[in-house]
Amino acid sequence: MVAVVNVNETIDRHPITAYQAGILMLCMLVALVDGYDTQAVGYTAPGMARDLHLPMKVFGPVFSAGLLGAALGALSFGPLADRFGRKRFMVTATIIVAVFSFLTARVSSLAELLTYRFAAGLGLGGAVPAFLALGGEFAPVSKRGVFVALAFAAWPFGGLIGALTSSYVIPHLGWRFVFYIGCAVPLIITLILAVWLPESLRFLIARNVRLDEARRTLARIAPDAVAPDARLVASPERARDGVPVKHLFTEGRAATTVLLWVAFFMVFMVLVTVTAWTPTVLRSVGFSISAGALIIALNNAGSVCASALSGFLVDRFGPYKTLVPAFVLGGISLAAFGQATSTVAMLAVASTLAGFFLGGTGTGLVALAAALYPTTIRATGIGWGMGMGRLGQVFGPLGTGVLVGWGVGVAGVFYSAAVPCFIGALFVLLLRYAPGAASKVRT
Repeated sequence: MVAVVNVNETIDRHPITAYQAGILMLCMLVALVDGYDTQAVGYTAPGMARDLHLPMKVFGPVFSAGLLGAALGALSFGPLADRFGRKRFMVTATIIVAVFSFLTARVSSLAELLTYRFAAGLGLGGAVPAFLALGGEFAPVSKRGVFVALAFAAWPFGGLIGALTSSYVIPHLGWRFVFYIGCAVPLIITLILAVWLPESLRFLIARNVRLDEARRTLARIAPDAVAPDARLVASPERARDGVPVKHLFTEGRAATTVLLWVAFFMVFMVLVTVTAWTPTVLRSVGFSISAGALIIALNNAGSVCASALSGFLVDRFGPYKTLVPAFVLGGISLAAFGQATSTVAMLAVASTLAGFFLGGTGTGLVALAAALYPTTIRATGIGWGMGMGRLGQVFGPLGTGVLVGWGVGVAGVFYSAAVPCFIGALFVLLLRYAPGAASKVRT
């Protein structure tokens, strides 16, 4: 008689292995590339403006071009990753980032800059739903929030590396070298992914493809549980035909999806607006580029710490008790940021706190999305949630650019950034009582 092995149950009952930790590390490498590249224009904008003879006000559209590409990448690659596989799109997306980072380093006009940042954003956005879904699916259900949170924690860590790197590279080698690094590192990571990253087990079983590969992968996690001729199954999930996105609104998920999208929109709008415009805004009141890079590095450091911690908090206390206070405290920290411009030390404290609360909120939302949607549409659910967040990132820098053009001061800019945090808190609170949401996660 052929043995039947349930993949979900096997992963859930076995201790986490070094192999699963390695998969998480590979996902984190992709997130690191995303964080580095997304924030790179914020550090390099003054040098670009000087060399390309551009006014600073045009960098609102430049920031948003990459983020619009990322939004479209998340919206389109998420469903494709559900249909064709997580690994394939992680590799593809990383190659796209490498190519257009190199072209950004060679840019000579505003039109080229807008085009290349948009195209790089497509790759960045496409990678996110794939690596978050894959990382979550190799985790026991009790630790899924932790795995997803740790994977996404590498995003602000990439920004932190970018800030520290830029503070040295730009004065000594020029802003273009920031993007040469942004090309070389993704190429190396692409090779690592192609060789060592496995495909999602649940994806292979759901699609009934490459089952021998799935057996070998599961045997790395639980060698005593997988006979050579074992038939692998996943916990029952009804097959879904047609466009994956429509299933985000079926089976009672419509209200949950809409509320989740608004929360994603608000927090990611604020996160990228702060990192994109802070160096320029602080420079307008007398701070150096190096000081601005330091402030953003601390913002990212706070975000890294909170992102790594948020998965544990979500698993321990539930997403709603964690995310609502984090949204509110993030808004208060941003308002304080706008008043802390008398010294670098005060700015450092306010920036770190803002990064801590908002970074943890963003990661917590990703973990919540992974819990709310089943495997067959998980990458789609995460991808469209992140897509809404990316759209927020498009509007945030544009709106801030308008405020800067109107001559609004530092305090006004950061007071404005605090408002979406309080709106996000309200929608997460509403999400707690949405039909079906509470039954899928701890409240």
